[in-house]
Formats: sequence, structure tokens, C-alpha cells
Amino acid sequence: MPTLRNWNGDIRFDVSDSQLKTPTQISDVQDIVKQAFENNQQVTVVGAMHSTTECMVGRGVVISMKNMDQILSVDKENLTVTVQGGATLHQVCLHLRELGFQLPVILEFGNFQIGAMSGTHANDTSITRNAQFSSFVAGVKLVTPAGDIMEVSERLNTQYLSAVRSHFGMLGVVCEVTIRIFKTQPLHVNFQTVEVDWFLDHFSEGLKALKEANDQVFGMIFPNTGKLVWQCRKFGKLGGENSKQTPLAALLGPIESKGIDLFGSLFIPLMKSTTAIHLPPDAAELVNDALIDLPLKIIEHSSYIIDPCQRGIIYGKEDPGFEFYDWMIPENNWVDMVRSFLELTGRFRREHQFILTLPTVIYFLRQDQAALLSRSYTSNMIAVDPMYPNPSNPTWKLFRLAFNEIAMKHGGVPHINKTRDGAISHFAKAHDQESLKQYLEIRKKFDPKNLFINDFFKTMFSGYL
Repeated sequence: MPTLRNWNGDIRFDVSDSQLKTPTQISDVQDIVKQAFENNQQVTVVGAMHSTTECMVGRGVVISMKNMDQILSVDKENLTVTVQGGATLHQVCLHLRELGFQLPVILEFGNFQIGAMSGTHANDTSITRNAQFSSFVAGVKLVTPAGDIMEVSERLNTQYLSAVRSHFGMLGVVCEVTIRIFKTQPLHVNFQTVEVDWFLDHFSEGLKALKEANDQVFGMIFPNTGKLVWQCRKFGKLGGENSKQTPLAALLGPIESKGIDLFGSLFIPLMKSTTAIHLPPDAAELVNDALIDLPLKIIEHSSYIIDPCQRGIIYGKEDPGFEFYDWMIPENNWVDMVRSFLELTGRFRREHQFILTLPTVIYFLRQDQAALLSRSYTSNMIAVDPMYPNPSNPTWKLFRLAFNEIAMKHGGVPHINKTRDGAISHFAKAHDQESLKQYLEIRKKFDPKNLFINDFFKTMFSGYL
């Protein structure tokens, strides 16, 4: 009996050999779904299982799309690419790069499957355009819960497109996806380091400066040192002025392209080392501070160029070990939220000898209503996304639950795939109620037998179904 596990191994579930399906073509998917429909069996579709919530755990038939991974076509005139649902981000990036194109949103983790990304909260960071991958989905071909083939696009069944962009596996099996693409735009990357308190005190002017100068901004807060690092990214032209390399490019460029980025290649190994040697809290904090200061001195004032298609790298099974805890906060509430967050980390440091040894990630989502369950449906949002290298630590769970409470007080919206203990209890209440109602009505129309809604989503939408 196979045991399926999520990316960091903290969530596992067994599936019988007869119930784990790996179709190779749409007709196979139809046969599987029709049989499940006739037998009233629950159906769950899994991708790379990068989620740190139980949103991908299934009890009945489990469909893996890994054998439907072909890149079907690239329309150079209309700027779209069409792929099968199991194609990975890494595959698509490599293919498009050879043709001089790129996806609008390229995440660090190349294992992600496009079918899953087409209808979940997968996002990068952007302050000039939509940052959610699903917002650029131009169409899908899916097998409905009754086993029929349906196309939903900007031309066919358009009324369902915003729901499909939030399918989360609950509307059927997404077999093909058409995504908008751009001509290659190299990213010029540089860094700024500031004190967290200074930025919070000068938030309006600091945010304005970031938005005026950059296309993407990715941040890291180090709660124990009070440092805030901005990785600032701006699109350039091939062969343009921004393509000139600086002396540190030979070092930093390969780290960015072959690692997950500086965060994944530099900070995470250092922080994991701190945790692994089980130092007393006071000593661990001193070592942690030292390990942070050195990388910051290396990257400060540095810059380099990267092809965005190099960012979607493949992680090995042994690589991940940490857990995200992702909440989006309305832009207008973010300063108060971060102050509350820093107070929380200080309290846990004093009362529980608990230290966040990994940086807390910040990224941006512009207001975006392209998907009904978009986390920035009502306003511009900024993330507060703490991470921890040991998901099973009981004090980490206590911290998560306390974090939930302050995030809710500041109008936060959790990440369905990443906010364990938060999304299942808070997403439906936090989300825009009208778009949630519209989504659930469409979902019920697609799946009247509720075969494609697992226990996680039944609990998450409890009281709304």
C-alpha cells in the first residue's frame, strides 16, 4: 500500500494500490472519474504535494497527474503555452527559455505541477502586475466530476473561468492548461538592508520608494536581530544596460539560479545548522545573529542579472525540512500586524525559549479578482510568512495558533495550501463573502454529489456548503 507524503514529510496518508491512479491520457481520466461517479467514491487529485496543509489528503480514489506531463504547444502570436496538467514548472521554464519566452509568474520551486498551480494560491511577488499564477490562466480542459470533458476559457464557458482559477481540485480533473506568456525579461536584482523599526516608522514613504523603483520585491524579516532585507527586482531588456554584471555576479548569479535563491541556498542551510546542534536558547540566539550578519554583509550593495526561467529549480526529497506559515495582511494593516508579530516572537522567546531561526518572508499581492478565491480579492496585500525548520516541534504549533489570532485581528487571509491550522478554521470567514458564495455555487453545480471535496475542504467550508 503506497504512502503519499507532502514535501517536508510532515503529512502522510496511505492509498491502496487499486485506488492510486496514474492516467496517461484524458480518456483514462474519464474512465477513472466515471467509475468513481457511479460508485459514489471520493476523488482527490494530487500534484507535487508541496502543501503543508491536509488539502491534498484523500480517502477514496487518488489521481496523480505525473504521467500527463507533455508540453503541447506554444502560440508565439497570441503569447500562450498549452501543457498537460502534470507538466512541472521546471519543464515549462526550460522549454520556454529556449524559445525566448517566460511565464508571467515563476516560483522558486520547479517541482510544482501546472495543473495544480492553475487553480491554487501559488504566487510569486509583484508590485506592478498580478502575482498569482492562476490569474494568467487563459483556459483549461478538465474532466468534470461526471466524467465529461469541458473546456473553460476566455472564449468558452467564460462564466466559470474565475472559479476554475481557484479550483483547488474541487471542480474535476484539470488535464490541460493554457497560460499567458511574455517575451524573456531578465531580472536585475539588488538588495537593501534596513532596521525593521525604521521601516515601520517610515512605512508610507518606504513602500512608495519600493513601488516606484521595482517590479518585484521580496523581503525577509529577522525577528531576533531587528533586520529587514529587501531583494529588489526590476525587469530589463536582453542586452540592455541592466544586463551588465557586477563583480559579485559570478558568485550570486549561480546561487540564485541553481539554488532556490539566496534565501534557500544561503540562509536556510545556516539556520538549519543552528537548530541541528541543539544549543541552549541564549547561545543559539548569539550564533543565529552571527550567521545572519555575515550573509547580510555579503549581499548588501550587491547586484546581478538572472533569467527568470532559471528560478524554477527542482528540489530533492531530502531538501525541504521547514514549514511555511503564510498569512496575507491588507496593506493598510501591515505595520500594526508586524508590530504585533514582533511582540509575539519576543514573548515566545522569553516564556518558551522559542526562537524563529528562519527569516520571516514578506511578499506582495496586488488587488486581484481574476480568481474567486484570490487572497487579494478586496485590496492590496502584504505577506507575513514565518517559517520554522522543525514542523513537529510542539512549541512551533503553539506559536502558529497564537499567530492565527493576531493575523485574524488584522484582517489577514491565510494560504489554503500553506497555513496549517489556520486555513481550515479561518479562510472562509476571512475571505470576501460574496465571491466565496459564488464559488461554492459553481462548485456545487459541477459536483452535485460532493465527490471532489475532501475532509479538509468540508471542514474549511463548514457552515457554507
